[in-house]
Amino acid sequence: MASQNVRTLIDSANPQARQDPALLVVVGARITDEARHGLGDAGVSWLDLRGQLHLAAPGLLIHTDVTPMVGSPRRARAFSGQVGIEVAATMLIQPHVPVRVRQLAQRLNRAPSSVSAVITALRDAGLIDANNLPQTPELFWELAAAWEPETLDVSRLPVDDATVDDALQINSTDTAESGWALSDSHAAAVYGAPVAIRAEAPPDFYVPDTRILRRAAKLLGPVTHGRADRAATLRVAPIGYICSNRVTPADNSTRAHEPWPLAHPLFVALDLAQDPGRGREVLGLWTPQEETAHRVW
Repeated sequence: MASQNVRTLIDSANPQARQDPALLVVVGARITDEARHGLGDAGVSWLDLRGQLHLAAPGLLIHTDVTPMVGSPRRARAFSGQVGIEVAATMLIQPHVPVRVRQLAQRLNRAPSSVSAVITALRDAGLIDANNLPQTPELFWELAAAWEPETLDVSRLPVDDATVDDALQINSTDTAESGWALSDSHAAAVYGAPVAIRAEAPPDFYVPDTRILRRAAKLLGPVTHGRADRAATLRVAPIGYICSNRVTPADNSTRAHEPWPLAHPLFVALDLAQDPGRGREVLGLWTPQEETAHRVW
């Protein structure tokens, strides 16, 4: 269920049922975050069959995970491989451009048959509309659920050393080339999202590939005494676009990590979405500037 369906559903409910002291509960195979908020604002409880229950009434509030009652085979099929992640992310970067199999396959350097299979699965799951455009925010949240980049906490930040820079492909000065991309809360703050974060808080970076991550573990040292001791968190970019299409920070930014090139707002949003509390609250209030990205969450 999407947010645009909530008002229609509530308005069509039997008036007598809505006045009955019994709970009015909406049950859906997939209820998006925005739809959940809309139902809550209307005083309607809900059950997402993927595994979450929300019951609210005078003197009663239950919000809990429950045993999933339906699987998501179509969604699982769409995101079962790397191609699914790449296709979904590319569509969300340009959500107003209809997807074309051969053009997208060429852009991603993937076989047209693989891209076609993913698009078919996304369409079957209701995540692409009849005009070959992504259904938002549904596709974003499905991608967020599958977004699990390999991660490494390191004990120190790279120093201003050309040898280390080359070895780790940091490339912090030339966004025309691939390199590290600042993401998550620090990047969100630079983009103007309403996120509160200390300037000295450890930054999060995307790095080009697993080879760089392994090299960083040797040169920067892994964290051995818990995350509180980390100097930064590195993530392997799930798609090459993240590190090859970095964004130069605005000149008026005063953040401590402002000199670092930024990940595209879509990927910053995907990182924020991993925090079901604070991160999703920030996303609910953040609309990026049109020249940088579209709001698809």
